Amino acid sequence: MNINKIVFVILFFSCVSLHAQKYETHAVKQGETLESIAKHYRVTPYSILSLNPEVKDGVKANTILIVPLAEQQTTGEQPQTGQPGEVTRFITHKVNRKETLYGISKQYNVSIDDIKRYNKELYSQQLDRNQKIRIPVYASTGITEGGFDRSDLLPYVVSPKEGPWRIAYEHGITVDSLKVLNPGMQDVLNPGDTLWVPFVAGNEKTPVQIEQYNYYTVLPKEGFYRLKVKLGVTQQEIESLNPEVREGGLKVGMVLKLPKEKTGDMAISDGQLVERFSLLDSLNYNQTTRLSLVLPFKLNDLDFDELKNSKEKITKDRLMGIALDFYTGALMAIDSAKQLGLTVDVNVIDSQADAGRVNQIATSGDLLGSDAVIGPILPVGFNRLTTYLGASQTPIFSPFSNKGINLGPNVFQTLPADNLLRERMYTFLRDYGVDKNVIIIADLKSAAIKAKLQTIFPGAKIINPIEDKFIRLDEINPFLSADKQNWVIVETNSIPLLTNITGVVNSAKNQEHDIVLLTTFRGSAYDSGNISNMHLSNLQFHFPSMDKMSNFEGEFSLAYEKKYGITPNRYATRGFDLTMDVILRLSYNKDLSLVASRVSETEYLENKFDYVQVPSGGYINQAVYIVKYENLEIKDAEKNVDLDSDLLGSAKN
Repeated sequence: MNINKIVFVILFFSCVSLHAQKYETHAVKQGETLESIAKHYRVTPYSILSLNPEVKDGVKANTILIVPLAEQQTTGEQPQTGQPGEVTRFITHKVNRKETLYGISKQYNVSIDDIKRYNKELYSQQLDRNQKIRIPVYASTGITEGGFDRSDLLPYVVSPKEGPWRIAYEHGITVDSLKVLNPGMQDVLNPGDTLWVPFVAGNEKTPVQIEQYNYYTVLPKEGFYRLKVKLGVTQQEIESLNPEVREGGLKVGMVLKLPKEKTGDMAISDGQLVERFSLLDSLNYNQTTRLSLVLPFKLNDLDFDELKNSKEKITKDRLMGIALDFYTGALMAIDSAKQLGLTVDVNVIDSQADAGRVNQIATSGDLLGSDAVIGPILPVGFNRLTTYLGASQTPIFSPFSNKGINLGPNVFQTLPADNLLRERMYTFLRDYGVDKNVIIIADLKSAAIKAKLQTIFPGAKIINPIEDKFIRLDEINPFLSADKQNWVIVETNSIPLLTNITGVVNSAKNQEHDIVLLTTFRGSAYDSGNISNMHLSNLQFHFPSMDKMSNFEGEFSLAYEKKYGITPNRYATRGFDLTMDVILRLSYNKDLSLVASRVSETEYLENKFDYVQVPSGGYINQAVYIVKYENLEIKDAEKNVDLDSDLLGSAKN
């Protein structure tokens, strides 16, 4: 058969196929949706989409669609109201508030007579809330247990960071319905997983807006009163943000959109309100935790016969000092864990801050059997060790770096990324800056950040530094308000400019003008001796931070000082916080990926941890503080209490 004959045969069968089913064109009117058009023609949205793939993101007015006609429309027959085939099984349906027989019949694609036939009591009485009725499933139907027609379902590929609640919300169903459609679905979804979901056009999906709202999944037996007690949110607030609740009431598994400030005593994980999970209440005391610490002690550089010279080397070598401080804090955490009744075996290895030594450690077998590894400190050595540990999938924690880390599936970056700090500050500004008089001062290098801030505060006043070097008092005074609190947001990492701005803004503050200084990222310029901490404190300087200051009179500080003769610095405290967190996570479950999915934010003395998986498979800590200077102390800007912890080994988790 030559090529012309093949083409002819293909065209012939295409024509036969086209004429086997009737089609009609439809001009989309304003306000029509794919679903409403499908209902009008008694076909599925998917059947229209298959002929018009260009409308996958939603239909627009005046678009011409090709619509397949349903069989009864082409033959003139009416749809059957009786059983179309044998009943293969029954679905038990629990009646919700305000549900009608008509609505239930539409949901399951059966007639009202069919429902009454198998629920005789409905011939003489009305539906009651919580009543359970039997829905027949016929051999010729494709109805799932959730009442969805299989022809209306599409495969959905899970994206990074997506959980069941988010997918259910966007597709207008409950989490329970999503589970019914996908019986094998896990509580923790992996990128690339495929789920069945109802077809929803792209422009008709319900968007998740975690910057403006929090989300909560309704639990069994939860009504408006219980949600008021639990979250502090009223029925009116719930119904105004979730119109479907006003129409059909609360349903188990329903995802509610809630005001950002209404959280009750719950934690927030990727926009979802979740119960605070206490690791301390869920520990396994019948196991041994094996932890390895790989730190650059550089013991080979020290001569212990010459103590004076060794002390001088430790004092001068910053990396060695950080390692020793971190280690002292880690030892305090290990002691505290043992006081809790946990069994911890610790393997301490000197990396010598040398890449060759790290290779030797990796191939020596010294880390075999470790449940987790903390270190090395430097990214180069850390990444080398990560490569070797990848085969065994041993979790490895980077204690101090948030740059240059290869985030393999077994890697935990314990410091939030710089961009995350900025994003967290943007959220703070949105949440608390609505009624403020905002003034933005940014240098040329910060133009993109200034533009972002202007989208958050469209009415903000802008001051452009003269020659990118300084501002004058007479530039800021006209912009100040006596009626509102003035927020001055500064974006620069130039020491001369920052010195000028903090001095000028501090001079502008008086009894008439209340001024607060803020930035979306505290760069290295703030550590300069030219920047007055007195000015920053007077202006209640706000900024995002990876950690916070703890109470120097707290139990940990006193115990540390008693043991080592000095007060703990930030590196020692971080050694305690990180080591304690890793031990508690392992004592809950040695599958740290599972722990990351179940446990939300954990908080200790100066650090908190909330790990989120990234597309490469690794985990990044996304827990960030918003802090402020006040009376030369650093306090939580989102609470009215000091940022400290008085309990040795305590964890707010």
